[in-house]
Amino acid sequence: MDEGRHGYPDLIRRTGELIEQLDRPPVVAIGGHGGSGKSTLALRLAGDLGVSRTQVVPTDQLYAAVDTRRAALFELQDWPEILDLLRRVRTGSRSRLRYRSRGYDGHEELVDEQMPAALIIEGIRVLRPETMPLIDLSVWIDLEPQVAGERAKARNRDQGDSAMEITLWDTKWIPEGVEYERLVRPQRLADIVLRPVDLI
Repeated sequence: MDEGRHGYPDLIRRTGELIEQLDRPPVVAIGGHGGSGKSTLALRLAGDLGVSRTQVVPTDQLYAAVDTRRAALFELQDWPEILDLLRRVRTGSRSRLRYRSRGYDGHEELVDEQMPAALIIEGIRVLRPETMPLIDLSVWIDLEPQVAGERAKARNRDQGDSAMEITLWDTKWIPEGVEYERLVRPQRLADIVLRPVDLI
């Protein structure tokens, strides 16, 4: 595990090496708490690799068909779909990136994109024992859940989210982030641990 000593340039270098070494797109997974900067990092990496933003896979577009406000810690995302997608990329069984997305509001659509040079997937619980065998390079953004949650609340207020949705950060999302970190210890699973200062 590289604890941010080389920051973003090291992430670019290691991803580039994997692209050259493998006969398929490497799977790069970026994890962190809500509000930690996962999406920003994923899109930055994608841009530097020539990957379009529509080829990045956010797990918040892969929700399970559940009541998102009542779902338990690992029930929120559609893990069978996520694992199947990663397996297909790893085996090179498809030349295109295809999966069915489902948003927080339940809206579904088919994603059909050219397979990118690297598959970048980002999400709050993407680093877990079940996914690690399917990931070539794992990144954890190390920001405390409470701090990340405050950033997320500010972002969501700017996006016009309701007071009820903002309250969920204090009653559900932040506490679940604390529990996830306690149970899974994603820092120990990650190949690279980055702090926000490493991304400047």
